[in-house]
Amino acid sequence: MTMQMRAEQVLKIGVVGCGNMGRKHATNCYRTKGVSVVAVADVDTARAAALAAEVGAAVYPGGEAMLADMPLDAVIVATPPGVRWEVVQAAAALGTAVFVEKPIALDLSTAKACCVAVKEASVVNAVGFQLRYSPLTQRARTITSGQPVTHVRTICTTPYYLMMDMPLWYLQREHSGGPLLEQSIHMFDAARYLVGEIAHVFARGDRQARPDLDLVDSEDRLVLTYRFASGALGTHIDSCAMLQFNWEVELFGPNWRLVVDYARNRLHGHIGEETIENKMPHNDLHMLEMQTFLTAVRRPERNGVLSDFDEATKTLALMLAGDRSLRTGAWEPVRE
Repeated sequence: MTMQMRAEQVLKIGVVGCGNMGRKHATNCYRTKGVSVVAVADVDTARAAALAAEVGAAVYPGGEAMLADMPLDAVIVATPPGVRWEVVQAAAALGTAVFVEKPIALDLSTAKACCVAVKEASVVNAVGFQLRYSPLTQRARTITSGQPVTHVRTICTTPYYLMMDMPLWYLQREHSGGPLLEQSIHMFDAARYLVGEIAHVFARGDRQARPDLDLVDSEDRLVLTYRFASGALGTHIDSCAMLQFNWEVELFGPNWRLVVDYARNRLHGHIGEETIENKMPHNDLHMLEMQTFLTAVRRPERNGVLSDFDEATKTLALMLAGDRSLRTGAWEPVRE
């Protein structure tokens, strides 16, 4: 097949996991020219059938059955993170590109196995860290390029324990990994992308909200301190019991400060005497990351993926260090 023919073909996409994120990725693919969602899979066959009816896809009970039966150019895996490896392995063996929701896995050994599988098969791969694709993030990288960073402050707040308007497994550590791996991971990935690698983490957490809920075991509040390999220091606040949604990364230097406010699409701060105030229009970041992935599937030589399996595994290692610190009460090194 020539490169021109590859560029003109309709990409056939399969989606495994038809919950919130699977539905979002499926509909974004459905809205993209030259892309067809041909198959969806979920253990909840009624949920899969509902999504299939919207996008015109065939229904399968699981991802491995889908891959064995349906030729695909790419598969999107949006199941809970503990049940992704088998689909990734099967897709890589077939030479099928893979997009996986974050986190890539709940443990480093599985994450590394995923990296090996896609690398040996030379398939395009990506993980859903959409903030890397945000115009806010890219603008922040340009503004702070060459500036020494001394401190970082990150914030992640959600109303999970107050509204209970999300899948219950988000608050079950066995399935989500807890709030560090479920939501705060986005802030730490953005901090890594903007500043560099983090070497050590110290964490404290507590659970006070909704003590009547005995089916969940995630902390509802966390604080972390962390140290970058460069020597910069960071602090993090996480709450699953705050009505207002906040995602922020704040960067400090000797004569500058910049706040990247993802919840309000705003950059503000100063570099020396220059005031920075940028309000940006809303962008569907999930669409931006998916379009980047699909472009890479169609033209691997133009691979612009910013969050591949290797990068996602580094972020996972960081969050697992924080999770260890919650248990040990000590500063924990980031082990890759």
